[in-house]
Amino acid sequence: MNTQFDKIGRLFEGKLMIDTLTKFFESYPQSFLDTNGPFRDGISPELMARMLEFRDRQLHVLSYAQHYRIDQETVQMLTDLAYGTKPAGREEIYREAQFPFPALLVECPDPTGEGSYVALTTVVDDCMYTQRMIVTANGIVPSLLVLKSSGLKGELIFTPTYEAALLGPKHPNGEAALKSESEVCSHFVAVVATMCSMLKYKGMIETEDVQAISRPERRRAEKAGKPLPDTLVTRVRLGSAGRIQLKAAQVERDPEDPLGKRRAHWVAGHYMRHMARPEKVFRMPHIRGAGPVVPQTRRVQLPEVGDQLATKERLSTMGDAGE
Repeated sequence: MNTQFDKIGRLFEGKLMIDTLTKFFESYPQSFLDTNGPFRDGISPELMARMLEFRDRQLHVLSYAQHYRIDQETVQMLTDLAYGTKPAGREEIYREAQFPFPALLVECPDPTGEGSYVALTTVVDDCMYTQRMIVTANGIVPSLLVLKSSGLKGELIFTPTYEAALLGPKHPNGEAALKSESEVCSHFVAVVATMCSMLKYKGMIETEDVQAISRPERRRAEKAGKPLPDTLVTRVRLGSAGRIQLKAAQVERDPEDPLGKRRAHWVAGHYMRHMARPEKVFRMPHIRGAGPVVPQTRRVQLPEVGDQLATKERLSTMGDAGE
């Protein structure tokens, strides 16, 4: 089990992420209404009907979504590759993306160890529908919007949760909240699409099906007479080329090392024109410059994923994810 998820695993002792989200939506919208009221003039029958429809749709997608866990280094490499690519190249990344399943639940660790950022992504008629949720020991912050995207074009779709939240005392902070969440959704789209594109390039990222619940947890449950399900999740981490990609991207954006681009150094993989093809092709990380590559130690600062503080503050958590 990835060490970044060890603490998260202890937060949800014996629970799987999909099970945790499923339990939350089984009690939705009542769990949301109970913890975010009172609501001005109540919730109209029409809005309640749409919230129930949203609940059913979420439960349906969770019933067949494949669970992926991505560590922070891999998130950073995929982010660098997506946002370090010009729009034409990024369009190629999205075009190349071949989703292994029609629905993906992508989990990224919160660097503070408090929980996970989760993207629920579905693919319908060549469009991605992406929403973000935050899962902590205190509960779940559901999505306020869904980002529908095709290539570089996107459309925001508000969830009934957002409409209901506007009627309560803990309502989101208007445009700032929506801007923050839409940026996180865009980030997840880039990470998920780039991950799916890189699966075919040997050594960029590696996937492995591992036990969703750690061995010590399973043993404790067995001793207590409550054996846990033997469930697998797909772990995503950097391959050998992916580790080079991460370091090369750090060199390329290092303003304190102007000579680094002249001497022999690794260049991050990127999309480029091909004489025999109309579309751009991906070139793996490679060496550029004069002389041998001199190994260097660099401190790579990995930024936090998503809207860690803003989102947690603007909506109260609903229910106890650890129950």
